[in-house]
Amino acid sequence: MMKLNIESRPSLLILGSFVISLIILLGVYLIPFNLRVPVFKVIALVLIVLILYPFCKVNIKWILYYFFCLNRDWWIARIERPRIFIYIIYFGILVMMLKDISISNQYVLFFYRLSNMFYLVVGAAMLGKLVWTQKFESALLPEIKNLFDQTISIRKMREVEIREIIGLNSENIEESSINNLQDLLNGKVPGDKIKWVGTSGKNVITYTELFSLIHLISENGDVKFERAKRRSLMNFIIANFVKYEKGEISQIPYGSLNSAYTNFVL
Repeated sequence: MMKLNIESRPSLLILGSFVISLIILLGVYLIPFNLRVPVFKVIALVLIVLILYPFCKVNIKWILYYFFCLNRDWWIARIERPRIFIYIIYFGILVMMLKDISISNQYVLFFYRLSNMFYLVVGAAMLGKLVWTQKFESALLPEIKNLFDQTISIRKMREVEIREIIGLNSENIEESSINNLQDLLNGKVPGDKIKWVGTSGKNVITYTELFSLIHLISENGDVKFERAKRRSLMNFIIANFVKYEKGEISQIPYGSLNSAYTNFVL
């Protein structure tokens, strides 16, 4: 039987969080009136502690290592900084939600408290657990980054690495385009489009090695691109490469390129 978990079933997480929030709030409303607000505050405090615990465990340790000049290589900025950003956004919204407001209507007050409780429970599940899982690092984080940055940019490389990449792809690049490839690897716009010769051995142009090359040289290329980022990849290749088949140059069709990328395994 396949196991359901919050990483693979986000919709169930939301539904489950709502049900848990409703049960908690109904339980609070069953106790005497004068105890409702204190109990609600205690439950909110407990949930906030659950949310903050993994964050403090990692980042307080990093601060201590920083001030005592200890090795901090285990703190990976490209993963931890997005986590910090998510926490800032979450608690910024939470502060606004928990501000004291005067509500006289009991039904409106109930749904106001339900929304607060739901937000806290979701936070406990997502920030208290989900953003600290391997699933977040390998799948969700790249998706979040793609929302903000949909362009393909060449990462900064050392000269020795550029020479190595050129050597590895010499059979796939027509000799007259080597200098253009070098310009691309240096973050420049190539004078002419790079002639791609990559074949499967049956005189048919293939793009597997081309996809591998772009992922190797691009920022955040350690995961397969999806949606808008994928379209940017197609457009980047078309803007910088052409097919060079049997001595003839032709444009790379978007449809063929996009279809080939569907079966590409990074």
